[in-house]
Amino acid sequence: MKRQLEISYSFGYVYDKSKLIAMYPAGTNVISEDEYEMEVEVAFLEDGIDAAFEYEDIKTANDVMKPLEMFLMKPNKIIPFVDSIKDFDTKEELPKLLNDFDAEYELKKDYEEKGYEFNNYYEVFKNVTNYIPKENLENLNILKIEADKFDMDKFINDIKINLDEVMNPNIIPVFMEKSNLTPRLFIKSKKEDSNSFYVPFAVDASSYERCVYCANGQKIEDENIDMGDLEISITKDAGYIIENIDNILNFKISNFNSKTENNNQITQVVDYGGKIKPMMIEFVNSYIKKI
Repeated sequence: MKRQLEISYSFGYVYDKSKLIAMYPAGTNVISEDEYEMEVEVAFLEDGIDAAFEYEDIKTANDVMKPLEMFLMKPNKIIPFVDSIKDFDTKEELPKLLNDFDAEYELKKDYEEKGYEFNNYYEVFKNVTNYIPKENLENLNILKIEADKFDMDKFINDIKINLDEVMNPNIIPVFMEKSNLTPRLFIKSKKEDSNSFYVPFAVDASSYERCVYCANGQKIEDENIDMGDLEISITKDAGYIIENIDNILNFKISNFNSKTENNNQITQVVDYGGKIKPMMIEFVNSYIKKI
C-alpha cells in the first residue's frame, strides 16, 4: 500500500510591478502517493486554483488579501505553491519529493530568477509601504489639456443630468487629495477647493435594473463585458480622477469606492479600463472647446 502524503499549499499573489509574491497559506491535503502526480498536475498545469481548491478557501484568501489592492493594485495572477510534503503517518518531511516537484514545475525558480521576492502575506501587510512601486503615471492620462480649453461646467452638469436616476447630483464632483504613499490613490478631501476631484462615468443601477448607467446616456446590460481593472458595484463606480496642475487638466480613469473598510472614500487610478475606456475617452473629448 502506497504511503499517504500530507501536502501543504500556499496561494501566491503575484504583483509584477512590485516584483513581489505574497504567500497566503491555503491549508493541507492528504492524498495517496499514487494520486499525488495527478493532483499537482491539475493544480499547477491545467486549470489552476479554481479547479484544485475549494471555492470557500479561495474566497477567504481573496477577502483577506483584498486590502492590499489599495496600494499594490490587483494581483496579476494567483498561483498555487507547494510549501512542504510530509509522510502523513510519521510527519517526516520528504524534501526529495518537494525538490523533485520544484525541479519539474520550476514555478518558484522562474520567479526567483526574475528577481521576485517571496514573503508571507502578514509581513507584506505589515511592511506594505516597502512594496509600493515607484511609478510615473503620465502615460495613463486619457486627456491632458489647458483648463480654459475644456468646458468643465457643461461636462459636470451633463454628468449630473445623465446619472440623476442612480446618483445624487449634489455629490458630484467629489474633491480628493492625493495620497503621500502612492500617486494612484486619492482620498476624499475635507476641503472643497482641492485641485483634484472625481467625477463618475459608470454607475451600478441594480437598485433599479440589472445594468450599469453611463454618463454618456448609454446603459451596459452585458454582465460579462470586459471591465479591465475596474469594479462596479453598489459601493464602487468608475469615472475620472481629474487633477489641475498649473492650470493643466489631467484626466485618468479610476475606480471610486464610497465605503472602504475603515469608512474612507477613495479613488484609485487603474491601468486598464476594458470596454469602458473608449466610451470615457469619446465622452470627455466632446467637451473640448472648439476654437
